[in-house]
Amino acid sequence: MHASSSSPARNRPRRLVPGLVLGALVLGVAGVGLAGGCSGTPPQPDKPAGKPIDVGAFEVTVRDTLVMTDRLDRNQRFLAVRMRVVNKGRESAALGAGGLRFGLVGRTRDGKWVNPDDVEAVAAGSKIYEVHPGLPVEATAKWRMGPADAPRRFVLGLREWEHGPGFTDTDIRWRADTEDGRLAARVTLAVTGS
Repeated sequence: MHASSSSPARNRPRRLVPGLVLGALVLGVAGVGLAGGCSGTPPQPDKPAGKPIDVGAFEVTVRDTLVMTDRLDRNQRFLAVRMRVVNKGRESAALGAGGLRFGLVGRTRDGKWVNPDDVEAVAAGSKIYEVHPGLPVEATAKWRMGPADAPRRFVLGLREWEHGPGFTDTDIRWRADTEDGRLAARVTLAVTGS
């Protein structure tokens, strides 16, 4: 015959585990709040035109923005941002796909950030397609415009560049940070021309 003896520990309600879980949850929420919360993208610093901006792979000095027409098709208009660009890396960097173009964005009327349709550059009076290390170039980023578009102001965003391996490859190189919408800087410019 067994006598059922009830120990005091078994008669106590099991509140220890739920209490620990609740405590950890409260500390976690407080930690997230102290670290800035889930407020989304942090504000991008506003920078003035005419001052060099270090974005990692490049040093960019935004000069001005204007409306220009295409040389071959006078009906095609562009919003053009002119800038001085210096490649700070050890290898030449493309201006178009995979290069400087991915590090530039313009804000549309409805607040979306879009890459330029084209980036052209000139060095020593000649058109170039790459930015060589240490060689300053005069670049122009161009966004296509409709015939009636005529903004008075334009906001240019400069993305931060990171040096490291890619997501699908192990090549160590400069890449524009396009993941979280963060920008290294924003430059607000008055648009000239028509």
